[in-house]
Amino acid sequence: MCQSISITAQASELTERFKLDNVLFHFSNRYEVNPTDSVSAIFESKNGRILDEFRWGMVPYWARDSVRMDSAGLFDKPIYDRIVQKQRCIIPCSGFYVTRTIGKEVHKMKLAMRSGIFAIAGLYDVFRPASGDEMRTCTMLMTEANSHVSPYQPLMPAILEQEHIGDWLERGKKTPYELRSMLRPMDAMRMLAIPLSPTADHMVDFDSPRTEWVK
Repeated sequence: MCQSISITAQASELTERFKLDNVLFHFSNRYEVNPTDSVSAIFESKNGRILDEFRWGMVPYWARDSVRMDSAGLFDKPIYDRIVQKQRCIIPCSGFYVTRTIGKEVHKMKLAMRSGIFAIAGLYDVFRPASGDEMRTCTMLMTEANSHVSPYQPLMPAILEQEHIGDWLERGKKTPYELRSMLRPMDAMRMLAIPLSPTADHMVDFDSPRTEWVK
């Protein structure tokens, strides 16, 4: 289920692509971001469109640790109404990784958009522990997998069209039908599917750029 993502870009590129008004942390390239790591996410506030750091994985009262959420039933459950209407975000991304095990080999593949950086639809919340500082958290929305991803898993991240980003981030004002229509599988022809050499998990160095090759 989209085990990790990468975000490699200049802060100026993110500002231009996503029309940011403010960046609240020192942004740097991340070649491997895993669930429960800090992740860059964009949301709308009274001060404009903001890029900030979030914990990847919400900690809501109705789930143990929500890293990903299937968008299929998102708009049919009243429990999600508040967060869907007021707390939508996007996760800027340059690629995401999927894996499957065949025999003793772990096969990994990177998916990216031919057009460059893209936005994954997400939701965010603020977790307030009994002690300690409050923590901003987010989850990634998933939709039906396209032909690149389906051999690995049934769902893929919901990648937003560029023209839908503003509508997704704007709080309220969109009907469930309008929001649901934005969360559909990305056309496989618009994506790059890059196989990575099969390797044992203990041999993967996730903290450095990968050498990628196409079979």
